[in-house]
Amino acid sequence: MNIYDCTTFYSEKMMLDVRFNILNESVYKFVVVESSYSHSGEPKKFNFDINNYPKFKDKIIYLKIYNKPNDLYSNEETLKNPIYKRLNSIKRIEQSYEYMQKGIADAKDEDLIMLSDNDEIPNLKSYTFQKSKKDFFIFNQLLFYYKFNYFYELMPWYGTKACKKKNLKKFFNLKNLKNK
Repeated sequence: MNIYDCTTFYSEKMMLDVRFNILNESVYKFVVVESSYSHSGEPKKFNFDINNYPKFKDKIIYLKIYNKPNDLYSNEETLKNPIYKRLNSIKRIEQSYEYMQKGIADAKDEDLIMLSDNDEIPNLKSYTFQKSKKDFFIFNQLLFYYKFNYFYELMPWYGTKACKKKNLKKFFNLKNLKNK
C-alpha cells in the first residue's frame, strides 16, 4: 500500500517543509494543489516553487488551478446575504479537493489517500495506525494556535482524513473519480 498525501497551498512555505520532512518516510507521493484565487475569491499569484524542496522533488505532484468554480454566487447575491460569500469560499475549497484527483490518477485501489491542511500532520508512525487493517481513518491530532508553543489540550482536533482509493468517492463525496 502506498500513501498519497494531498494538501492545498497558499503561501505556507515553512509549514509545508515541516510536513514533507515529518511524512517523507511514509508517503509515496505528495499532492499539492494551488489555485490562482484565494478562498475569498481574490486573484493571487502562484507561490509554490518545487525548487524550494529539492529533497522531495521526485515525490511531489504539483497541480495548479487557473479558473474559478463555475457555480459561484454573484457579487449581488453575496451583498444581499453574507452566507453566499462563505458558500463561495466552500465551493473554492471543494474545487481544490476535486482537482486533487488528477494527482492520484495512478494510485491503486488499496493505496491510502490522505487529505488535510498543511498544518494537520498525522502521526503515521503510531502503533494504532501501523497495525490497523481499516479502510477509513480520521486522525485525532494536537491543536496548536498559530505557533507550536500555543498548544491547546482541552479540545481534540480531527484534522487529517484518509481512506483507501477504492472508497474515496463515497468518503469524500467526489463526483468524477475513476478507480483503476
